[in-house]
Amino acid sequence: MGSSAYKGEGLPEEVAEVLDEALDRGMAVIVGEARGACRAFQDHLAARGHGDVVVGHAKSIRYNARGWPTHMYGDDVKSRERGMIDDCDSAIIIWVNGSGVIAKNLEYLKRQGKPTYIYELSTKDGESRFGPLDPARSYSYDRRSIRPRGREGREGLGEVVDAFLESGEGERLVEGEDAGLTGYYLNKLIAERGLEGVLGVSVESGVCRLRRLKG
Repeated sequence: MGSSAYKGEGLPEEVAEVLDEALDRGMAVIVGEARGACRAFQDHLAARGHGDVVVGHAKSIRYNARGWPTHMYGDDVKSRERGMIDDCDSAIIIWVNGSGVIAKNLEYLKRQGKPTYIYELSTKDGESRFGPLDPARSYSYDRRSIRPRGREGREGLGEVVDAFLESGEGERLVEGEDAGLTGYYLNKLIAERGLEGVLGVSVESGVCRLRRLKG
């Protein structure tokens, strides 16, 4: 599993090597169906022609690269993620920009003592690292907002939307030098992605907030 904010073309080389080793050993794979990392994992599995795959999902399935069997793990992101982790013996995680959902998954994997490899990526500086989960490390996400700067910050807003969709939050503050301009670009991005019925934007008293729409 991994962050929906992952935009790489295919899997990182280190991740692909570990996954291929598991496939060569005949291991079964549970994979998610969200955009980003999960789809990169699915595409790699499909290219390898691996058949022993289960696609884990919540209420709906958005992607299944080869029509593999599916399993509904719950009605929401948290129950889906926890169910997939409960069913696995080990994990490979792509963690982008300190995603809060992934951080919670890493803590859950740590408590269960399951062998886990983590690929950490920062899209801000392009730095990455790969290695096993550290049982002594506290995996957390403390940054509650990203500060896009005027027109130059439009790319950063995509990261805000991705992180918010991946989280279980109902609302998130989005800071910028101009709240009105930030709200304008957020609304434009929401329209471009066809998320008008999913996300909304409010700008009041110089504060811009991204919120999840009910229903």
